[in-house]
Amino acid sequence: MGSGKTRANPTNRPTVRHPSHDHPLRVFKSQEGDEIICSGCELELIGQAYKCTKSECNYFLHKSCFDLPGETLHKSHPNHPLTLVHSPPYDQSIFSCDACGEHGSGFTYHCSKCQYDVHVGCAFVPVTVQREDHEHPLTLLYNTPCKGREDGVTFICDVCEEDMQEHLWVYYCKECDYGTHVRSCATYEDTAPKKGEEKGETSSAASEVKSEMDAKMEMAMMQVQLDAIDAAGSYVGSWEPRRKYYW
Repeated sequence: MGSGKTRANPTNRPTVRHPSHDHPLRVFKSQEGDEIICSGCELELIGQAYKCTKSECNYFLHKSCFDLPGETLHKSHPNHPLTLVHSPPYDQSIFSCDACGEHGSGFTYHCSKCQYDVHVGCAFVPVTVQREDHEHPLTLLYNTPCKGREDGVTFICDVCEEDMQEHLWVYYCKECDYGTHVRSCATYEDTAPKKGEEKGETSSAASEVKSEMDAKMEMAMMQVQLDAIDAAGSYVGSWEPRRKYYW
């Protein structure tokens, strides 16, 4: 004999709409080990999220990606606002991020006048980070310290030792002349208490560095709001680099 209570039918749960997707979305909580990729930022999804109500549709969004502002003024591109677009604004169905240099096929902040694109994950990275292997905090720069030099030197990432295009963002310590890629070689510091989020450490294990970066990128996106963008500034100064470079 039944107790008189009925179990909630998943099909009757509240749904929401997002302009990036044709179907309704439902609240979803991803657990460590699910190995689900967010359709917006294309990073591993851990914690509070949304999923498509259609079982055959593999569409997921971080809550932070769901809540992204439709337009933002970013210090990296001060002359024009950046508009959030939900798919690459080019015929090739991919874009190249002007922050990290990597390709993307999900959400991007885009300037149509300049063909300037930034991953939504890159747009909200912390202004400073701390690495265990370096004694000083690293500051976000919106280009390498070699930009504009006429002697042909190229900046080299101190983690992967690959040379970097001068327009790419870097995390940099001026005192030690030490710098890293903004995404693939960065390690983000957990500097603020989380708001109901689980500490996510990714489990796909493509590499330990990439896994840690993916998990903490989600925390950064949730915690860093537009006031963090206002606080960020270009790092400008006249100095002579002391590191090894490629000519």
